[in-house]
Amino acid sequence: MSQNNFIKESILRLVNRNDLSVSGVEKVISFSPTQINLVALDCEMQILGSELQTTKLDEQNGELCVSGIINLIKWNQKHEKIPLLKRIFK
Repeated sequence: MSQNNFIKESILRLVNRNDLSVSGVEKVISFSPTQINLVALDCEMQILGSELQTTKLDEQNGELCVSGIINLIKWNQKHEKIPLLKRIFK
């Protein structure tokens, strides 16, 4: 599946702060029992909690399911990396 055909929407479903499913996931950056960092539709998403476990990761369809205690879900607009010389000589 090419990037151009990738899902154009991200759906987030949280049930009782214990079960989370996210669609539109492009990649998982890092994962630990207390924090998950991922990219979904050009936004960075951070999931904080405790006892976090991946119950499903389907990279081809862009789906991630997590169980545990979810305390915080945060989105950050993905920043483009600008070369150092370009930043210096604006």
